[in-house]
Amino acid sequence: MPSSATIVHGYNFFTTADGVELAYQSLGDQVKKPLILLHGFTGSSAVWNRNISALQEKFWVIAPDLRGHGLSGRRPDGGDATVARLGKDLKELVDWLGLNEGNTGPNVVQPSCIAGSLGCAITWSFAEQFGKSIFDKLIWVDQAPLQNYTQDGTWGPEHGNRSLNSSESLKNMLDTLSTNPDDVYKGTVNGCLAYIWDPTWGRQQFDSEAAYLKAQEDDTSFFLKIAQQGDPTWFGTLMSDHTAIDWRGSIKKNFSAASDSSTDILVVASKRSGCFPAAGPMWIVDAILEDKNKSDGASGASVRGVVVDFGGHWCYWEDAEKFNDLVLKFLAE
Repeated sequence: MPSSATIVHGYNFFTTADGVELAYQSLGDQVKKPLILLHGFTGSSAVWNRNISALQEKFWVIAPDLRGHGLSGRRPDGGDATVARLGKDLKELVDWLGLNEGNTGPNVVQPSCIAGSLGCAITWSFAEQFGKSIFDKLIWVDQAPLQNYTQDGTWGPEHGNRSLNSSESLKNMLDTLSTNPDDVYKGTVNGCLAYIWDPTWGRQQFDSEAAYLKAQEDDTSFFLKIAQQGDPTWFGTLMSDHTAIDWRGSIKKNFSAASDSSTDILVVASKRSGCFPAAGPMWIVDAILEDKNKSDGASGASVRGVVVDFGGHWCYWEDAEKFNDLVLKFLAE
């Protein structure tokens, strides 16, 4: 665990048990309550640039670059491109910073966490591997517990990913990653920003066609440069793992009333998401509430969901002010 004096404002680095150097940003006063921000696939901590200023007024913001993303390293053999390994990285980060359960108590505040997309699955893996979550509050942004459609018909277009939802669609993505990865990265941007995914609605958000096209050009360039920091083969292996995992049972086991979880949860979905229909992420709320009702509300933790219309999968980027207001109100409760 480093001393507070050795953690500088901005980028810091630590080395994991398997010898990989990972980067994280430390922003704001370290005496404030810790708030960890977990980005998604092909991103980096920079995707939170429009949120950090408001969040660090109230919190010590800790924003890691996931393994294989941004300034963080990865193993050359590619065997670390799994959600489970990223969950271990989160555990090693909180241990490194002294935010683990052994260092929390009546006089030490628990950290909170905002996770988007793949970042949500990392928190689910963390809970699955290491037991009761150390977080007092979790905010999960636009991620369903299962990407793929199931063959038995219990999970399909009303819940799963709109485009990456089968072995065939995954193969197409992997093939493109191997031949022209920028096409995958640009496609990700197009699906994750609502104003691009739904251009009719999107154009209404701008004063002119020129302003709309300029925003599209700037955002695509920004996210493309971030994605290009990673290795396309490694990304493909990670996405192959991510899309195959069904977290429904794990979420109920670790966050329902029967789990005696003390973590308050806010699920954020979007009616304009190009990645998931809102019912996918909202399934989490329904499942946990159903279990709480069966258990007569035994758990003191709360879960709620909100479906926003001010942006898509990356709503925190598209309308940072509205997103910041939403999460700050929840975190202040």
